[in-house]
Amino acid sequence: MPFLAPLITAVSTWWAGTAVGSFLATIGITGSMILTAGLNVAAGLIEKAAAKKNAPPGGVQFEKQYGEEVPRQVAIGLIGMAGHDCYVNTYDSGNSRIQQVYALSDYYCDGLSRVAINGTWATLGSIPDPERGLPVVSGDFAGLVWIKFVDGTQTVADPNLVEEANPSDRWSEAHVGIGICHVIVSMIFDTEKNNSPPDFFFEFRGARLYDWRKDSTKGGSGAHRWGDYATYEYSACPIVAEFNYRRGFSINGDLFCGMEMPASDLPIDKFTAAANICDEQVEKQDGSFEPRYQLSLLIDCTRTHGENIDSMMLSCGGITIDAVDGAWPLVGSDQPVVATITDDDFVTGAPFQYQAKRSMSDLVNSVSGNAPDPDQLWSMVGYEPQISDTGLVVDRRTRDVNIDFPMVPSARQAGQLAGIYLEENRWEATISGMLRPRWQVLEAGDWVRYDSEKYGDFTFMMTESSLASLDADGPRNAQVSMQQRDGSIYDTILNPPVIVPVPPGAPAYAVSATNFVAVGIQIKVEGSTDRKTGIRFQWDAFDDVTVSAVDVEYRPEAVGVGVSIADPAVITWPSHSLSANDLFYLATTGALPTGLTPDSPLYVKTVLTSGTFTASLTPGGAEIVTTGSQSGIHSGYVDSIVKRAEVPVQVLTVSEGVLPKKTFEYRHRIITNPPRATFFTAWSQVSTPAEVIDVSVGLAQLQADTIAFLTSMSASLQADRDKLAQLAAATLEAAGRAVHDNAVARRFRDASAAAFLELDASVDEINGELLAQATAILGVQASVADVSAGGLFQIRAEAGSGDVVSRMIFEVRASVGAVWISSGIYIEAGFTGGNPALPFSRIVLNTNEFVVTDGTATGTPLTFQGGVLKSLIANLGTVTAGLLQSPDGSVKLDLNNKFFQIAVP
Repeated sequence: MPFLAPLITAVSTWWAGTAVGSFLATIGITGSMILTAGLNVAAGLIEKAAAKKNAPPGGVQFEKQYGEEVPRQVAIGLIGMAGHDCYVNTYDSGNSRIQQVYALSDYYCDGLSRVAINGTWATLGSIPDPERGLPVVSGDFAGLVWIKFVDGTQTVADPNLVEEANPSDRWSEAHVGIGICHVIVSMIFDTEKNNSPPDFFFEFRGARLYDWRKDSTKGGSGAHRWGDYATYEYSACPIVAEFNYRRGFSINGDLFCGMEMPASDLPIDKFTAAANICDEQVEKQDGSFEPRYQLSLLIDCTRTHGENIDSMMLSCGGITIDAVDGAWPLVGSDQPVVATITDDDFVTGAPFQYQAKRSMSDLVNSVSGNAPDPDQLWSMVGYEPQISDTGLVVDRRTRDVNIDFPMVPSARQAGQLAGIYLEENRWEATISGMLRPRWQVLEAGDWVRYDSEKYGDFTFMMTESSLASLDADGPRNAQVSMQQRDGSIYDTILNPPVIVPVPPGAPAYAVSATNFVAVGIQIKVEGSTDRKTGIRFQWDAFDDVTVSAVDVEYRPEAVGVGVSIADPAVITWPSHSLSANDLFYLATTGALPTGLTPDSPLYVKTVLTSGTFTASLTPGGAEIVTTGSQSGIHSGYVDSIVKRAEVPVQVLTVSEGVLPKKTFEYRHRIITNPPRATFFTAWSQVSTPAEVIDVSVGLAQLQADTIAFLTSMSASLQADRDKLAQLAAATLEAAGRAVHDNAVARRFRDASAAAFLELDASVDEINGELLAQATAILGVQASVADVSAGGLFQIRAEAGSGDVVSRMIFEVRASVGAVWISSGIYIEAGFTGGNPALPFSRIVLNTNEFVVTDGTATGTPLTFQGGVLKSLIANLGTVTAGLLQSPDGSVKLDLNNKFFQIAVP
């Protein structure tokens, strides 16, 4: 019968999942039931892995989400996630308090289980703060962080978010977040413990679900009523979750997620049987019990319904049956045989195909993978691999498939499911054919016995059943497809052994240097009898191999100060020796007035007296106005200096900024590799000795020393010039330019730092004359946002046509936005036009202030400030002047006009 050849080919492709429409249309289908999920999972995942398809959705989300383009999702079961960071607010004095809002689900949730901060589970107190929620009472963040869980049923905006919004309209009474389950984190800023926002991870119970088994109006027992969320209860049952998803999730009548199927299309009796299997209590290895199957799933409302339901079915070894009269699940378990068929029950002449074995590419003999472990911060950990020893022998090689269960928060359950899918894969026979009309009662999911004289006696599960006929006038038969099954698939699955992770003991990391001490010392100046003041820091060697360096910070002792509450505020700081735009800090044992923040940069605005001045928040900015009240004892200190000593160094000697016969404060912290959080120790004090300086040097000796110094410097420079000449002579003769650049740069968020060194040498021929130029440039630049600082050092030499010039430039510059200030020294020497008769040399100093000091707090013999040259003490020879007068103008000696005046008040 040659007409059977194309028909049998069509059946084969239909079983493979193609050409379904054309074949069914040929034989006249009138209705069907098809299994659409869960069948032959292992082989299906092999195909997905080959196609690099996305993993199924689960109940873990490690990455914090930002922005507006976040899909809506519904949390089912126990969930672990970092959340959607959707609001940050700072307020209070110096913005020292922080509020953050993390959205967890776009549907109501049951409650918060626990919170991890920076990778460690935190302990929450039992008594909530009325505004901020439960306090963190353990670890570094105890007393600094509060957690408030909002389940989504709220009807008004959070009062504390409204009250503390900065500015006030950022969170208003209209910001209710109806239906959105979220967490409000409140924090106090602490410079040592949380100087940067910590990472939070939340474990919570997802949505309460409607369970028809607890609805007395639907044949159950209980107060559950569809559409009344207040009657629902928390559930992690996959079948209950599927029922609710098929009905749909809605907030205030808006069905935003799910399929919106009517209850009449969901046979409750079949859903009940499947749900009861999932809820059966199974003993774990440790003797405790848990449901046989449970679900942890963040339903992504932008995914297809098939993807979401597949994930639910994967968690319970289930299969979805889609029929013309509805849809229902069939959980992986041993099923009763409902019928026995023989070879005579298949319609003679109809297409029939029996396949005893699968392709080798579809077979597996080992299943392994990962599942989330809530006790290990929801990390994906490996469950017990399931291996078929018989399959290994038959296949003669390892055929492993990786099946991850991100929606199963149980190693026992994941191992059991892996074993089910492995065993299902090894029962390989399939049948497609047409049964006589009496078998129209068979449904997809039914188990039947096929007692065949030709093929043997096997048990099959109906995977598809539809009504069809061979011709238009023929009777309606049952067109079926079947997959081999056996009860032993589910009977022999053993619980995998529970592996209780025993982490290594907490390492004894160093938190500070041992026996760290500081001593004031005198440092001998080489080539003289002078001794300058310094501080010597020393400590014991480290046993901790992760310590890579020690940072030592020191500063002059804090001085008691007073602050007025006024417009502008006046800082009383005895003998401060500060000038306009100098940086300083304030500390307090209580509270500073509003307008001043402790331990934050402040700048001198106007010096009023040697003991008072006003302040600003930025250099040259507006004077600070203080209001409110103050308490405690205030102190002031100038900016500190930090020096680093790399391991294995155990001694650090410093002299920069160290003054004699003063008290200094110091502290230190260790630096580690790999990096971990380390903090500075408390401040300690050390006193410095006096300096020893020989000051018995007269002007004549100074002149001789200066001449000797300049002679020595000239000889040194001449040697350098000779070396440069030799280098130039040794270079191949060629016109052109050679440049060597060396640069480094680093950028982080809106901050950058860069340094470069450029060496440039060129020889050019211009109108028959040679021009040689050499330049060395060293530059540094650092910036944060619109604030920047930089420095430039340049040496340039030019000889040949035109001027003969040697020039050195040293300049530093700082800017805030478009406002900038610079200070520099410019040194130049040469011959105009290359004419020896026209030499020139100059030094230009460009600065607002020029100060000569002897290094003490009171000795400033010469200053140039505000356009006025001042000398505290002068010892001069001959003085030529036009007008001499006292500071108040009462005494005048006008040498130009030979006039002398004394005014008596």
